[in-house]
Amino acid sequence: MMKKGWMMLGTAILAGSMLGGCAEKDMLGLSGDEMIEKVVSAETEPASYYAEGVMKVWSDDKLNHTMHIKEWVDGETGRKRTETEENGNVSYAVNNGTDITIYEKETGTAYSMDVSAMGQQPEQTQKQMLVDQLERLRDSHDVDMMGQEKLHGQDVIHIKLTPKEEGTLSISSEYWVDPKTWMIVKVISTYGDEKSEMVYDPIQYDPEFSEDTFVIDIPKGVDVKDLNDLTQSSEVSLEEAEQALGQPFLQYMNGALELSRIEMYSSSGDFGRDEVTLYYVNNNKVEVSLTVFQAPDENGDDTLLPDESKIEVRDTEGSYMKSIRNISWSENGLRYSIMGENEEWTKEKLQAWAKDLTLPNQL
Repeated sequence: MMKKGWMMLGTAILAGSMLGGCAEKDMLGLSGDEMIEKVVSAETEPASYYAEGVMKVWSDDKLNHTMHIKEWVDGETGRKRTETEENGNVSYAVNNGTDITIYEKETGTAYSMDVSAMGQQPEQTQKQMLVDQLERLRDSHDVDMMGQEKLHGQDVIHIKLTPKEEGTLSISSEYWVDPKTWMIVKVISTYGDEKSEMVYDPIQYDPEFSEDTFVIDIPKGVDVKDLNDLTQSSEVSLEEAEQALGQPFLQYMNGALELSRIEMYSSSGDFGRDEVTLYYVNNNKVEVSLTVFQAPDENGDDTLLPDESKIEVRDTEGSYMKSIRNISWSENGLRYSIMGENEEWTKEKLQAWAKDLTLPNQL
């Protein structure tokens, strides 16, 4: 799990989503549900654009990250190029429709993955991403039309998403939408003590792309690794899982839930490891998953993620993430993570379930 304050990147990067197909006057008088239906039903072609943006992340009112972003998107072909820079560290990512290539300039590392066999558009359209978010949050959030405002000298429509109840998924988001192009040019998200802001300026629509726009110039001597070779997953037995981890590990054995399957995720490279996940079911429905891997070094990044807090798990210090119902802790050289699959799995229930875990030789 990444220990950086970028959990809300997926939300913030929705800035730039193309809605299209509606007139400004059709939106301002709508309720939240009516607005969502209008967006979902709008017919629009994927847009082509070049945009520059700045993403900022605060924690406890302290600015921790400032990332500068450039995007080239060809709506007709689905090709996309993204450049990001933070503190002089530059990364490039290109999806040319058949391959995804990533190059990190400072580390001199590059990766690629063949996506030509996926049989679908390589990039989900930005409208689809926004629609997915609105539909996912419409039951848990109030969607309010805040009216028309000015941003960068242009008229925008301000939309606000507020959680109906605290503690379920306490992400609040505000969008500023260009009513002429229906591109979200600004978004602010708050998540506990964490806040992110993404602003696009300038934005150029229907630009002309050169032949090398969707090509990364990787220096000679840089080994381009295949992402498919770096990660592998498979279903394994308990014995194979223990062998991969190098020791027996805690398991749930009191019979209330049944162990359905065990998956092992193996990755290579500097941060490569074997990660085992056990899925426990009730009536053939997954109730909780238990993930185990070798505990990282003590000098690793221990920065808490948004919505993550310190708690006690099995008489040791662990952490809890309310939004995804997950507790984590380290014990005897292994890192454990338990995730509840529904809202019945409260922090207290997860802690109690963790206490029931035992080693196989303790039976």
